[in-house]
Amino acid sequence: IMSTTMRGALGCVSLFTSILCLNSVRGQGVNIPLPKWDVLSPFPSASREQGADPLEAFGGITGIPRGDNSVYPSDLVFGGMAGWQTIAADNANNVNIQYNSSYVNWDLIEGWAGEAGAYFQGWGLSDFTTNETVTHVMVTCRGVTVFWLDDVIMRGDTYGVGYMFSSAALNAGVHTIRARFLGEEGAGFQCIVQNMNEVLQSSSPLLPMNDIIMSDIVDGVLASPWVSISVLNLGTVAIPTITIAASTSAPGVSVYILAQPTQTLAPSQIAPVSFQITFTPTTLPPSACPMGKTIPVTFSFLQDVVKGHPFNTTVNFACLNFTSNAYAFTFQDFDNSVQYAMARAPLYPCDKTFPQQKSCPVLLTLHGAGVEASSGAWTYAYQQQNYSWILYPTNRRNYGWDWQGPGFFNVWNALDSFVTLMQGVPTSLAASYAPDPLRLLYAGHSMGGHGCWTVSSHYPDRALAVAPAAGWISMETYQPLFLRVGDSWADPFVRQILFGSVSDWSADFYTPNMVGIPLLARMGGDDTNVPPFHLKRMVRLVQELSHNTSQQVAQISEIAGQGHWFNGVVDDSIMQGFFNDHVLGSVPDLPPTFVVTTLNPATSESRGGIQILQQVIPHRASRIKVTRNGASWVLKTENVRRFGFNCIRSTPSSITVDGQSLGSVSGCLPVHYLRSDSNPKTWRVVNDNGAWQTTERGPLTYGPMERFLIANIIILYGTQGDGRGALPLQIATYLSNVLYFQERYAVNIVADTDFYPSMFESNMLLIGGPSSNYVSQKLANMFPKGLSFEGTNVTIGESTFSDPATGVLFQFQCSQESMSLCAVMEGTDIAGLMKAVSLFPISSTMMVPDFAVAGPAWGYAGAGGLLAVGHWNNFWEYDESLA
Repeated sequence: IMSTTMRGALGCVSLFTSILCLNSVRGQGVNIPLPKWDVLSPFPSASREQGADPLEAFGGITGIPRGDNSVYPSDLVFGGMAGWQTIAADNANNVNIQYNSSYVNWDLIEGWAGEAGAYFQGWGLSDFTTNETVTHVMVTCRGVTVFWLDDVIMRGDTYGVGYMFSSAALNAGVHTIRARFLGEEGAGFQCIVQNMNEVLQSSSPLLPMNDIIMSDIVDGVLASPWVSISVLNLGTVAIPTITIAASTSAPGVSVYILAQPTQTLAPSQIAPVSFQITFTPTTLPPSACPMGKTIPVTFSFLQDVVKGHPFNTTVNFACLNFTSNAYAFTFQDFDNSVQYAMARAPLYPCDKTFPQQKSCPVLLTLHGAGVEASSGAWTYAYQQQNYSWILYPTNRRNYGWDWQGPGFFNVWNALDSFVTLMQGVPTSLAASYAPDPLRLLYAGHSMGGHGCWTVSSHYPDRALAVAPAAGWISMETYQPLFLRVGDSWADPFVRQILFGSVSDWSADFYTPNMVGIPLLARMGGDDTNVPPFHLKRMVRLVQELSHNTSQQVAQISEIAGQGHWFNGVVDDSIMQGFFNDHVLGSVPDLPPTFVVTTLNPATSESRGGIQILQQVIPHRASRIKVTRNGASWVLKTENVRRFGFNCIRSTPSSITVDGQSLGSVSGCLPVHYLRSDSNPKTWRVVNDNGAWQTTERGPLTYGPMERFLIANIIILYGTQGDGRGALPLQIATYLSNVLYFQERYAVNIVADTDFYPSMFESNMLLIGGPSSNYVSQKLANMFPKGLSFEGTNVTIGESTFSDPATGVLFQFQCSQESMSLCAVMEGTDIAGLMKAVSLFPISSTMMVPDFAVAGPAWGYAGAGGLLAVGHWNNFWEYDESLA
């Protein structure tokens, strides 16, 4: 749910309960028309598939004739060959593409392939001319994920949210935009180019976007001091220092900057600029901040590199009531970026309702795709609870990462921050309204229903009950992947490795962890968005594992005649009754027999207090079957090398593991048990305070490549060698903008020559291998055993990859002290380097394990064009059984 003003309109934007107004914003440039587009489509496409553009087999969009009578093979069109067409954009630069039934028989295709059969891809090209010696332009393409301005790759505004822009300085002449678009039966996109020369003559190059997060004022006190405003660098010079000034026109109120931002901005980079503020007085009287009103604050963005009148942004902070309103609070996430969550207090104090725990459970609910967590339509879809907090995390974006990867960890950081700091809770009430992170009611709708399945099955020991609504199981079942273009040529084992790299988010695999937890699956009987099949399958799996069809085990609430969203879907008498039945109780007792299950210890907590820490074979199913005989437990392990007890539950008095009696539990994590690698297999206690993870892989360092993103990220671009010019910096800017748009990362871009040791506290993405990047060269001795470079050629195991147009992406542990990760992108040439860029995971369910080598056919052959792919073993070594 998103207001229309959010979608790029100027003026005030209803992004939070508080309001953002831009006094000097985009739109002041001069529009450059793009009236005509040469369009080549439709070609088959599958969700989240990489390296599968059919045109690449014939030279790619820049290597084939443009706008002529040439045709290219397509599975979709009548006669099997698709050609060029010319389409005129409307006055707002919208390009609309439709194919009638005489050209594409959509009914026939969707009849056997479903909705996914109507997905297609294509290209649109348009030219424009600049006459000035240098023209500074700001450009965006809405409705596309990636586009090129001449030869520079840029991130598109996929969802049309209005805060993804790039910039460039163009010489006089003709320039081309090449937009790669996706569609479903039809397609539409909008590219806008603005001449910003006049703006930059008098104004700062720092341009704030309609993308801000901040806290609300709760009972007169700012819930959190963090404010974050996204800014685009329109200039051609990096901006290393940004200074914020603040003022307010509210009578009797002053505002001060507590901490200035540390974000740097490369040319054309867009990133959140985060800082801290405070009001004086720190508790605003009701006369200054009456409930339902706002406090306006104007922020000015100053910098020293290029002079000019600063752009100003006015933000209206909402004045809310603790006992009745849902409110926004900000916090620092796992990457130190500033994110927000919404919270709503229970009606009754926790210390009165729960005198023993003196804390309240938390109803943790996750929103659907396109829904802003701050939207009143979402926060007030749930009634205020009598006895539990409601916490609404964000997934870091309204589409985000499908509550996987960064979105998954955002949930736990929002919860941890709220439990620790209790943002927005009046000091006088803090002892009475403490939230309990270990007593959770899991809920969510649509994409958030998938998130509910995921967080509850990966962190089951915290569950009081689970109530997903319209939640899909996994992307593989939600968007069937049998139409993937490149799988026709892919080795079945390659496909296995690729699919295995995203299987951690297949909630159905994790249903053994949910046995014994109360479950209510809510759905509309006529839901065509997320068919009821998904929820019924999950309930069936839990019932089968429980060997019990009782409604007490898992129940279905299917509302006849209702679709995907309907009034009360998450909060009618049935749903609220389910919450009420379980909120006052304790975490359910464990079944007599249960199975601790994981595919990746990096994302799984415990079941029965048992947490798997390391696998014998990484990224394969790991299980511990537990049989409880009173306080004595018998454990039988499968593919488990290390495990321990996290002690969030009572521990057994004695354990027997794989037939070996180990007596009483030796302690809580990080104390744990290690299986010997030699025969016979025996278990012993390890008490090294987690030091084993400095040299071996575990929860902090397991892959796949997506795990690289769960940290503060610095991109270091190579400046060594010849022939690449500005390309490494352009790649760094593109990837930074991708991460900003998708998950609101605040990435610093640094030249390899400016590296300094404290950067080891972050994960570092290195553009270029040892021959082109100084940092890669210095860290080559840390590369996984079995991987090496000679020039730009890479050797993995016994295979050397040296063909033109070959790219490699891999990750490794680059600091034993901080256990940080580094990733390297390299290519045998420029074409190969760009293939390495295309391997990098830029959204959920992108199948990238620890390393991949894309060969000359990658581009049209998808997975069939991969020359190598796999995971490193537990000791950061190449292992042919994992590749």
